[in-house]
Amino acid sequence: MTAPMFVDPRMMSALGSHFLVAAWVQYPTETVDDDGQVVTVWETRYENIPCMPTPLTGKEIKRPNQTYVVAHTAIALQGYYPDIKETDRVIVDEKSTVSELQQTPFDRTRDVINRGTVYDILLVEQILDTMTRLSCEVVR
Repeated sequence: MTAPMFVDPRMMSALGSHFLVAAWVQYPTETVDDDGQVVTVWETRYENIPCMPTPLTGKEIKRPNQTYVVAHTAIALQGYYPDIKETDRVIVDEKSTVSELQQTPFDRTRDVINRGTVYDILLVEQILDTMTRLSCEVVR
């Protein structure tokens, strides 16, 4: 019989120095544009989440006329986010720190979303109900 593992979620705040950049999690919704066409619009589920992106693997697929790059990344989110799904996407801004963004007016955070790196979420892992880890690939 193995001993139960106890993790105090308050310990996650002590790891703040490891989660230096910010992430936005968005989910897709469908709407109809002025021409009557169905279009996908991304709505923000969470914004300015402290995170730590780390590259996992990458490979290059060469074709006669093209070269594809497939890069996988793990993004650890500081906190537990059980409603994030594999259909969502995450945007990471590696140019600004979380503390800078917390002092930024809301309208400037939209600029951050536009300049950040967009990732499709492939897998969501909830680790001991204290943190969330996303396996992602870069959207090109």
